[in-house]
Amino acid sequence: MTDTPDGLQLTPFDEEFFKDPYTVYRLLRRHDPVHQDENSFYEQSWTVSDYKSVKALLIDGRLSVDPRSIGLRRDPRVDNPVTLRQPDMMNLEGTEHKRLRSLVHKAFTPSSISRFESRIEEIVLDCLNKITGNSFDIVSSFAKPIPTIVIAEYIGVDAADHLIFKQWTDSLLLQGYPIPTEAQWAEIVAADKAFRDYIRCVITDRRKKRRDDLVSRLIEAEDENLLRDSEIVDMCYLLIGAGNFTTTDLISNSIYAKLNTDSECDFHLAIEETLRFDPPAMVVRRYVTQEVVIHGKTILRGSVVNLLTAAANHDPDQFHEPDSFLPDRDTSGHLAFGRGVHHCLGAPLARLEAKIALQKFAERFPNARIESSKRSKRMDFRGFQSLVVKV
Repeated sequence: MTDTPDGLQLTPFDEEFFKDPYTVYRLLRRHDPVHQDENSFYEQSWTVSDYKSVKALLIDGRLSVDPRSIGLRRDPRVDNPVTLRQPDMMNLEGTEHKRLRSLVHKAFTPSSISRFESRIEEIVLDCLNKITGNSFDIVSSFAKPIPTIVIAEYIGVDAADHLIFKQWTDSLLLQGYPIPTEAQWAEIVAADKAFRDYIRCVITDRRKKRRDDLVSRLIEAEDENLLRDSEIVDMCYLLIGAGNFTTTDLISNSIYAKLNTDSECDFHLAIEETLRFDPPAMVVRRYVTQEVVIHGKTILRGSVVNLLTAAANHDPDQFHEPDSFLPDRDTSGHLAFGRGVHHCLGAPLARLEAKIALQKFAERFPNARIESSKRSKRMDFRGFQSLVVKV
């Protein structure tokens, strides 16, 4: 490839990108780090790939996370109760975002998460104990069930309902694919309704008897007239995507990287290097509310900007030997969880889950080796559909 990558060449639907996105990112970063997309779903679209620019734009007040700021919908693909719903906390700005984030932040403090650490270890060990045979798929038997169960229990889903919660989760995550079929949209809408109805029942139950879970903590805020029922439901719904399949990808990506690395390393450092080297989320989307000039190029109001955080994390101007997995390096500047007021709220929980999962897996299967792997084709995200190991 000699031309600057554009359009589908920057998605998993291009085979060259699918096999190795970082080579494609490198070409873009070298030749056109602030690139105006010629082939895009949006009328005015830009893709930014160098570290300095991505980092700056992540905290630039002229760019918004709310598509309504430039007259767009959150999800314009089809019209249904899911796509037409108003934005949640992730896509809000200003006082509303600050209000909601400050309330849910109390459930993600280090002390709140540390209280859950022993339970995460139990969940991880239980998944390991269920693995049989000397060859198995890490994704389906280990990386996928761990965050599903953790998020379910963290929210307040009873153990007896974990299976149906997993079914709803699997259905809702179909939204991560670019063009769901009509049948898949029907499945998404049905799961959306069932989950929201369930959480409303949980809210009713927790009003009668509080527990040490997210719903109970949010009800306390509601009792102070700070939060509405619908917002509690939205918060729980948001966690399914934000804290579920991305953590699955982080666990499988870290195990894959570790099994391809001979050196021993601290598991926390290995997770941080995975977040830099092969992160679950590849891009962050922003909407331009005021004209921006960067690298001598003018990005007009109304434009959509794709900030390639994964490409920025491979910028040699920021990281030495960026295309090598080096767990001992200083990764403190990586952009896997974003920056500024929209920095990922669930990052501490994701880090803890992934660290425990990687450590316990390595202890249980010290001689594991990769037999086969198949990457998933999801827009803006990178993980495995399957990762089979022999132990």
